[in-house]
Amino acid sequence: MHFRVTIRFGRQRKGYHVASIEADDLVSALRQAADEMPPEVAGEADLAEIRRAATPEDRPGQDVGDPSPGG
Repeated sequence: MHFRVTIRFGRQRKGYHVASIEADDLVSALRQAADEMPPEVAGEADLAEIRRAATPEDRPGQDVGDPSPGG
C-alpha cells in the first residue's frame, strides 16, 4: 500500500516534511516514516498525519471526452 506522511515541525516558523511510504499496513508505514525522518525534523516535530494515498483505482472514474462545452 502507498501512504502519504506529513509532519509539521519548527518552533518559530512552521515547515512541513512530506514523505511517500510503501508498506504492507499502517503500522509498518508508521515505523518506516519514523525511521526515515530527518533529525532536524524529529527534534522540532509537533504534529504528524499519515494516510493511505489514493490510487487511480480508488478515485471515481471519469470519462475523458471532448473538453469543449457541451462535448
